[in-house]
Amino acid sequence: MTRNAKTVVAGVAAAALLALAGLYSARLALENPLAAGSADRTVIVEPGDSLNAVAARLEERMILERPWLFKLAAYVTGSSARIQAGEYRVGAGDTHRQLIDRMVRGEVVQHYFTIIEGWTVGELLRALPAAKPLVSTLQARDAEDLAGELALGYGHAEGWFFPDTYAYTRGETDADVLLRAHALMQDRLQAAWAERVAGMPLEDPYEALILASIIERETGIDAERPVIAGVLTRRLKLRMRLQVDPTVIYGIGESYAGDITRAHLREDTPYNSYTRYGLPPTPISLPGEPSLQAAVQPQPGKFLYYVASADLDGSHVFNETLDGHNAAVALLGRSQRARNGGNAPVE
Repeated sequence: MTRNAKTVVAGVAAAALLALAGLYSARLALENPLAAGSADRTVIVEPGDSLNAVAARLEERMILERPWLFKLAAYVTGSSARIQAGEYRVGAGDTHRQLIDRMVRGEVVQHYFTIIEGWTVGELLRALPAAKPLVSTLQARDAEDLAGELALGYGHAEGWFFPDTYAYTRGETDADVLLRAHALMQDRLQAAWAERVAGMPLEDPYEALILASIIERETGIDAERPVIAGVLTRRLKLRMRLQVDPTVIYGIGESYAGDITRAHLREDTPYNSYTRYGLPPTPISLPGEPSLQAAVQPQPGKFLYYVASADLDGSHVFNETLDGHNAAVALLGRSQRARNGGNAPVE
């Protein structure tokens, strides 16, 4: 073998060894744990970030000790140009492969915001700013403002957001979440309306939403919701005033301090169901699925009255007659006075 031939063979062998070493290093890079410590961390990949920028940010967050290993792993897997923008969680013990795969698939961190059954739109608007990192864009201060800002197509937003837990990602806005909640309420309301029983004293799905919002505020016990719905629909049919405290409280608005008085019951507002007949002009809360179902499928019966139980456990006593109702009210009053040390309710 000539000297030149030996040189070529030696060069090829050296190149092969280097290639094998590179492959071995790449394998190690893929399966090596990151330097993420013992706690989960997050990193944000901005739109347009290069692989170098991503590696540098991971190093800044002390997720990587050797950025070159991350870049090598990305190149070997053909992922260097496929990493998606977003917020990513890096778990303790994650490997380069796991993180790169997550970034290529776009498995970004999910955040959650829960709308509670019975909230008003005012309570919803006050809760939204605490939902981080949801981007705050809404300027609305009440249900009328919100209806206009979200372009819902009607003048009042109360009742129109379905209580549920909504997932969102970094960069989404409060309006994005509320529009999803609104679309879901529209779907659930239409589905409930399609299953309504015959003979309901309701003209359209919106009146069902109003009734459901009252039921939502009247009881937290699911089994009672159809019973209360039965009472309220019978009173509507008989042209009796509904006489439910939550409508009065809603009409009082921000001035309500937590104790309803007889003066409040006499104060005429569009929402006072003690002074006015029929349903209030809008919903008074955000009703959940059980209240929607109860509103369109009330329990048959003869009950026309109900009042909180003297046990003060959140349940109610139902009666067919005014005499029976008045006796239950008197019993409740005695129970409240005993609990308050003999003090009478506020007038």
